Amino acid sequence: MRRIVLMVFGVITTFSLLAQTPIKKSNIKVLYVGQNPDRHDGYTFGGNLEVWNEIKKERAKVFHEFFQEYFHEVTLVYGEDYKESMSDSHDVTVFDALPPRMDGTEGEYLQLFPKGPDFVSEDYDAATVLIAGVGGAITWNKKIKIDWLCNCLDSDAFSIDEEHTIFNAPYKVSMEKQMRKLAGGVYSYYSGRDLPDSIPMLRMQEVDHLEGYPPGIVSNPGFGDSPDAEVISGGPSIKSFKAVALGRNGNFFQWGYRADPRHLTEAGKLALINTIHYMKDFKGQKPFINRTNSHRLVALDEVFKASDVGYEKELKLFTRLHNDYNSARARELAGKPNQWDEFALQRETTFPDRAAHLKNVPKPVLEKYLDDWNAYENYYEDNIGYLSLSELKEGPYGHKYQDIIIDQEIQQLGIANNDLALLDKCVAMLESNDQPDLAQNILTRYTTEEFSTAKEWNRWLKKNRDKLFFTERGGYKWMIDQTK
Repeated sequence: MRRIVLMVFGVITTFSLLAQTPIKKSNIKVLYVGQNPDRHDGYTFGGNLEVWNEIKKERAKVFHEFFQEYFHEVTLVYGEDYKESMSDSHDVTVFDALPPRMDGTEGEYLQLFPKGPDFVSEDYDAATVLIAGVGGAITWNKKIKIDWLCNCLDSDAFSIDEEHTIFNAPYKVSMEKQMRKLAGGVYSYYSGRDLPDSIPMLRMQEVDHLEGYPPGIVSNPGFGDSPDAEVISGGPSIKSFKAVALGRNGNFFQWGYRADPRHLTEAGKLALINTIHYMKDFKGQKPFINRTNSHRLVALDEVFKASDVGYEKELKLFTRLHNDYNSARARELAGKPNQWDEFALQRETTFPDRAAHLKNVPKPVLEKYLDDWNAYENYYEDNIGYLSLSELKEGPYGHKYQDIIIDQEIQQLGIANNDLALLDKCVAMLESNDQPDLAQNILTRYTTEEFSTAKEWNRWLKKNRDKLFFTERGGYKWMIDQTK
């Protein structure tokens, strides 16, 4: 382990390596909320504690000095000393450590569903860059698109919006890519079923080969389905190929990568600096769509796992987990556990239940296909526009959820719920008294309005037609774009 730590800190470089790109200091006022090296925290999830303890000794200092090369005014404050008023006097706040909760207490950083008071208030609207898992913790209770799907992001970026500002201004980022392997877990999702072993990726950090360096985070697919959010890139993780590594939701920017400037590539460094420049214009622009449920790709993921190809991948995954469990159990009995065994012993090791992935398939479809496993994936592909939400259900950890189901009423009409023609059709049905109850139910199901007459619906639709957008993560609703 000593060798690994030396490798981590043997690559500390002078930031003047970026000298090929002339630096012109900006007047943007940056507040960097960094990690106090003298305080214990749980930020090592997915990494090695010894490596992380070495990393964090200099991490805040390194970030602070790096930002000072590009900005005239950079304030460093440790997480426990942060106060929201500090962000008011700066243009952009960068969170690399958790502040106290709003009631003044310290919260656990890593929980599956973090509980307790928020870390920032409902009024918080500062332009903000969130570094890796710190962001997932801060935004979880706020129900925005940055939702900490997985603390498992590696070091590269793909599916990149290369025209985006963070890769072009004020510093031009070289987009030279390398062929790199995807993480194995990506192939267990519908979006990964036809992916090759390797794809071109932009290297953002140089630490995935250093054993024990903590990973970054990705957020769920469907991130960009509202005007207050944008997807900028994905990145290699064990989750869906559509998971988001870099993205903005209102005044919050998810910088999913964990490395500090010692291990960011030149592309990663310049993209991070550009991100700060980009975000200064989003001060005061809070997200206006709440995260309520999953994107419809989740339903395709389920039926894919029941298919022959998907189930084969499930078998391989569960076999590996079972083997990991048994190895960890043997080490536990021998009194010689390693750093990963705690997680291996918590994992599911039962034989995968293929039929469980069909629990939300309509009964007539089940009666038709039975154990023709591949037919379900084909059926859902053909009917993807009719996927919608069930009634609210009680879930684990005290939260409620909705399953993704097929809406058989709009299926009968033959119009997808994300097609504005559905609203036109239902208004026309009301006007002609053609199945008015059905039309009324569909209109109230897929909007946030509760008009009772065709005249009211028609007036609303005409007034807002150019502002309407459909969001799945926000509840499978047509909503009005508040930015217009």
